[in-house]
Amino acid sequence: MPNFFAHEMLKQEVISRAARAAAHLAKERSLSLSAEELNQLAQVLERAAGVPPDFALGQVALPCFALAKTFRLAPQELANLIAADINQQCLTEQESAESKAAAGTMSSAHTFGNPSLIAKATPAGGFLNIHANFGRLAGALLPNILNGSLYKNPLHFGTPERIVVEYSQPNTHKALHVGHLRCLILGDAVCRILDAAGHNVLRTTYPGDMGAHIAKTLWFMKNHHKEQPPASHRGDWLGNLYATAHSFIEERSQDPTQAASIKTQIGAVLAELQSGSGAYFDLWRETREWSFAEMRSIYEWMGVTFDEWYTESECDGPSRELVLQKEREGLFVKDQGAIGIDLSEWKLGFALLLKSDGNGLYLTKDLELIRRKFSDPNVTRSIVVVDARQKLHFRQVFKIAELMGYPQAKVSAHLDYETVNTADGKAAFSSRTNNGMTLADLRSQMEAKVQSEYLERYRGIWTDAEIKRTASIVTVGAIKYGMLKVDNNTAVNFDINEWLRLDGDTGPYLQYVYARCRNILEKQANPATPPDPEASQAAVKEFLATGHQLVETIEQELLLALTRYFDALRQSAELLRPTFVATYLFELARTFNRFYEQCSIKESSGALRLSRLELVAATASVMAHGLDVLGIEAPERM
Repeated sequence: MPNFFAHEMLKQEVISRAARAAAHLAKERSLSLSAEELNQLAQVLERAAGVPPDFALGQVALPCFALAKTFRLAPQELANLIAADINQQCLTEQESAESKAAAGTMSSAHTFGNPSLIAKATPAGGFLNIHANFGRLAGALLPNILNGSLYKNPLHFGTPERIVVEYSQPNTHKALHVGHLRCLILGDAVCRILDAAGHNVLRTTYPGDMGAHIAKTLWFMKNHHKEQPPASHRGDWLGNLYATAHSFIEERSQDPTQAASIKTQIGAVLAELQSGSGAYFDLWRETREWSFAEMRSIYEWMGVTFDEWYTESECDGPSRELVLQKEREGLFVKDQGAIGIDLSEWKLGFALLLKSDGNGLYLTKDLELIRRKFSDPNVTRSIVVVDARQKLHFRQVFKIAELMGYPQAKVSAHLDYETVNTADGKAAFSSRTNNGMTLADLRSQMEAKVQSEYLERYRGIWTDAEIKRTASIVTVGAIKYGMLKVDNNTAVNFDINEWLRLDGDTGPYLQYVYARCRNILEKQANPATPPDPEASQAAVKEFLATGHQLVETIEQELLLALTRYFDALRQSAELLRPTFVATYLFELARTFNRFYEQCSIKESSGALRLSRLELVAATASVMAHGLDVLGIEAPERM
């Protein structure tokens, strides 16, 4: 069996047979079509192929309107002729396969290619509707899902790339809130999807450990805050301290004398930090580690790892040297001590790189960062996951990098996203105002809610460790899916109660469907009463002899839903939009639940029972794989 996903097999067979039918028709009507024109005809069919609006109408639809002009026929008449030709092709090959099987020259009448995955073609109002042979489609798809070979197919076209993805750029000395999780979760999902597409992904993070906010925090900590830091969760404590320091300075900014004095003192702190020595520098190094420890804890909780950690401070000095070097080479211009570059030719304005006092900007350090990323000659492109407010910034970064001689920059991308807001959508989360609970408190509250509302009933049946572990899995799944089901360019409203529901478009709902599949398979594999061995053997023989028995419409709909997984995954990989996979999994889960309600496995027998069990197992497999590429763990039971 070809290691390829069955929906694509069906679609390609439809296009091939329709193109062959069109060529037959052209010959009959004495139309001279070159090989190139016939190839273009197949490409037109491929672009036009869609899905009928009603499942009963078929599984693939080909509009005949464009082709009708070529053949000077009415669309309905053309659809009639092509449908008749395709049906004859399938009938001829079916008869040939049966003849070979009867003669013993063909091992199985269900081998793909002979006979067809197409049951019949029917014309309808200028459209050609294709009905699948679901038994053969199941035979082409389900074994490859269950043995795992389906997931080993790279989804992209062309040579695998080495792609560096930068995501999660939290500032040290600031509180980490739920808003920071969107960048982390989106970036991790993009990496996982690119991995699934066969690419070699280098995961990088770039914490901001420089800036005025740090000087303010350290100044306030040393001069106006006498409370000792706690023994644990010092990163959280430091973030709260920053918010307090900001309020303290804002309150005194109304008095010009106090404001000027504070500005001078904070400026002195900044100068000491940049000098790399002194009491404030030592305090910066110590407290920075508190923030890093908190980041590592959150990354571990979220199941995220990085191949490389870059920091703003390590890029600062080298970035200034890089700008000076490029200015000497003539790429940048110098005016009154400041250095920059005119990008108006590309409608990107003027980019300032060094101020007249010799200090750099965010753009300056990003040039050094991209130089480091592209120091590996095997890296083909860079993806930077940062919020939408930085669009111009990264257009400038990539253009300057390209002018500096990095061809990878031309195909690099800024993957932007919108903010995470409160449940009512009225305010974005902010470290400065500290308007949201810490992530440690959020985790504790959500896990406690999952345990009390969903898992407490299993106390005494499950171990305490399993209950705690499952609560953590469900909590992380709720947060990740809640972020990823919303498209990147739409703001997210964070709502604990909604995101933890088991009966809606939520992560826990998908996890529950997977756990339900596993429960069904476990019960059917280990029934209370052992099955009759002879009956079991008879069922297997029937299954092997007759193939998959999918007679109910919902069984067929579930099978077709399974064939569409890689379409969603490919879209997500090409467009860097995990929402396609998230939406697909929700639709698959709903389809499976309808199947579960309408089709009894317990009361079925023979080939029908085995077919339904394979559908359940395949659904569990696709759900687990799809959740994994979103970074969501699938619990075995819930």
